[in-house]
Amino acid sequence: MFVRGIRAVLTWKRVFRFGLYTFGCLVILCFIAILLGLHYFSPTASSEEIVSITIEPGSSTSRIAQHLATNKLIRSPLAFKLAVRYRRIGTQLKAGTYELSRDMSLTRILDELKQGQIEYRTFTVTEGITTAAIAKLWEENGLGTAEAFKKAIELPELLEKHVPEGVSAEGYLFPDTYKFAKGSSAKTVAQMMLAESSRRWTDVLSEEATAIDLTRHEVITLASIIQREAGSLSEIPLIAGVFHNRLRDNWRLQADPTVLYALGDPERLLTRTDLKVESLYNTYLHKGLPPGPIGNPGMEAILGALRPEETSYYYFVAIEKGKHHFSKTLAEHNRMIRQIKRNKNASR
Repeated sequence: MFVRGIRAVLTWKRVFRFGLYTFGCLVILCFIAILLGLHYFSPTASSEEIVSITIEPGSSTSRIAQHLATNKLIRSPLAFKLAVRYRRIGTQLKAGTYELSRDMSLTRILDELKQGQIEYRTFTVTEGITTAAIAKLWEENGLGTAEAFKKAIELPELLEKHVPEGVSAEGYLFPDTYKFAKGSSAKTVAQMMLAESSRRWTDVLSEEATAIDLTRHEVITLASIIQREAGSLSEIPLIAGVFHNRLRDNWRLQADPTVLYALGDPERLLTRTDLKVESLYNTYLHKGLPPGPIGNPGMEAILGALRPEETSYYYFVAIEKGKHHFSKTLAEHNRMIRQIKRNKNASR
């Protein structure tokens, strides 16, 4: 009996010692964890130096963490990801441009990203301009390089989703004013423009195109020519009617903007020699529509291509800025051209 009691006491002491040892280890581990937490969640420096960073739309938590670490705003990407998971705010981190300082803790940086301090930029694309002109405008607005924009609109994943098979983005970058977070990539904005073009091309418009025996690409191509010929929105339906008459009767369109496009859009008047340039875009030499759009038309021009005004006109010539004279016959058209020349000579 006495021996059993001794054994029981020894067993209890062992359990007590083991428990005390385990508790001590847990305390030490907790202390280490607290120290690590304080270290990794603390500011990377005491400096109030401001660092401007941009979080692009669609960025993952891992990408944001790496971006912050690269800019030495956090000590550990892993600690950032663990904090995001613990707080369950992975889907609440907002894209945008942030002004962060190096004396901000990881927790404070998370609060900033959750609250959002987005600085927006706008990019206005006018009706009718070419993709090359849009790329140049992108650079002139300080949004990035023209080359980066050109590469973005050639990305297969964007073209396959938003334009007919086998064609370029020319004609499908919908002209509008776009608002996006400062620092957004050319790909992001190109996708916005292509997506807007897809959104505007509804099932109703597709049915209208089929009714007049045109594909979407042919409609956009015709609309791009109409857009660049029309001096005003009010003239679009009538100019569309002229081109539809010519297409129906298998005439050449003889549209000056198509030749300019073939020449790379020089900023000068066409010459007689220019009209003979060999290109499928030269509608003075080739009948029918050119292979593709010569610019990016707006909605009015697209609707004009689909809903032309019924007319007996086959010709038109600019008589003043934003206005054309329309003729039914070549003789009438030539008389008006001679009159315009006489008026110009008389005013000199």
